[in-house]
Amino acid sequence: MPNTQSLSVGYLYAKSNPHQISTPGVLALQRDLGLGAATMNSQSRTPINLTELRNQFSGKRFCELIQHHLARQNQRERVAGLQGTIAILPEAVRGLSEGFIDRWNGRVYNQDFWQQDTADVFDEIIADARRLLGPLGFATDDEAAFNLFNIVVLNYAYSAHDQPKMREFMTISGRNFPWPSMAGLLYPISATIYMATATPAGPAEIAGYGIANLGYLLVAAGAFVGTFRILGLRNRWKVFGAAFAALALGTVLSNLGG
Repeated sequence: MPNTQSLSVGYLYAKSNPHQISTPGVLALQRDLGLGAATMNSQSRTPINLTELRNQFSGKRFCELIQHHLARQNQRERVAGLQGTIAILPEAVRGLSEGFIDRWNGRVYNQDFWQQDTADVFDEIIADARRLLGPLGFATDDEAAFNLFNIVVLNYAYSAHDQPKMREFMTISGRNFPWPSMAGLLYPISATIYMATATPAGPAEIAGYGIANLGYLLVAAGAFVGTFRILGLRNRWKVFGAAFAALALGTVLSNLGG
């Protein structure tokens, strides 16, 4: 059975300093939810389209959304997203968010809950959020309702991170070994071996050639996938950052050996 105590611990830890990380954490959370342009940009104040969000969630089991978080974010990023989302709730709502989470903790014991269509769970949490927000004068505040949904989802992911039994109960598979990115490493490795065995290049030039090819691989991974998990790169900008660093280092080493 899942341990709901850890859900509250996860919430309280994130709540300890809700203003520490705000907009960046929230935007990272929204990107990892896969919501694209439909999400709320808290700087431009573009309204959220809840209907469009629901359509994007439709057809996937709720446990898959939690699994997506576990695969795409590390625990620090989840905490940052949770902190930031709590921080941008209306002030009158922040103090009630713990009770909102606790109310949804009761659903973790229902295994069918995790198998529901995410769009249906989204409808339930949004409706519950509106019941909370209404008496406070925020009945039509789609941003606040969506942020309460985010808090519940991210708190589940935070708790499942280090609870194998909870993930098993949710029917979330174990953290799969990142075979695709592992296989991708064969490209720079084979390029390095070729350079070392088929050319008269020196050690620095060989290393530079291999590292530069790793950079090209990471550019492709950043453009088409957005992660390279074998190296711990779980978002697109980290992949691109590592790619450009590898290209720069590879160029320097190649020039030293040339």
